[in-house]
Formats: sequence, C-alpha cells, structure tokens
Amino acid sequence: MDRRNFLKGMAGGGALGLAPVAALAEVSALPTEARQGVMLLAQGDLPQAMAIARGIAAGVGASPVAVDARQLGTYAGITEILDRAAGARVIGVMDDASALIFQQIAAARGAGLVMDTHRRVGRASLVSFAINT
Repeated sequence: MDRRNFLKGMAGGGALGLAPVAALAEVSALPTEARQGVMLLAQGDLPQAMAIARGIAAGVGASPVAVDARQLGTYAGITEILDRAAGARVIGVMDDASALIFQQIAAARGAGLVMDTHRRVGRASLVSFAINT
C-alpha cells in the first residue's frame, strides 16, 4: 500500500470521525467577547495521531502542536502546556495512557472535559479529546 494514500485516508477518516470534536472547538460562531483560542495537541512520535490532528486542523483553523511522550508523561510538562493554553480550548490526540494523565491533571486544575473518543488505528490505541481550560 502506498504510504501517502494511506495517510491521506487516515487524515480524512480522522477528520470525519472527529467532526463533533471540531464542531465543539469552532470559535467563529461565538460572539467576539466570548471567543477563546484553540490549542491542537498531537503526540509527535505517533504518525497516526499527527495525521488525525492535521485532519482536525483544517476544520478548526489551528495548527497542530507536536508534543513528545516524555512531556505528556510528566506533571511539569503537562502543566506547562496547560499554562500556555490558559483560557483556550484544547483538542488532544495521543495514546491512551498520555491522554489519561493529561485529562486528570487538567481536571485537577479545573478544566472541563467536553468530549472523549477512543479509536484504534493500526496498532496504535488513540484517544481524542476536547477540554475547556
């Protein structure tokens, strides 16, 4: 199978499968005073997560930020990300363990989970989520 066609299919399927996440993150419909930014995170060492994030990026108008598993596995790394996203909506695509840690730390800081989906792409078990910080 051609790698480019495979990745295009994954990105397209990811965008369609995550359309509700993209809709929740849509900020252009909100009044100007209520608009929040969107931070789109993807686990950089998982090409499947990056492909799905690129598919979501087209719908929300945000560029995916690649983060590595080491940063997602530490309290300091996650709090740094959450500090940068203060007041923004965060959409994340990462492995299930990293997502669990990220969501728990975000919840402890008062963030609200909007959506959480689980999917398997090849051998990768991925979680996509949206939170309001």
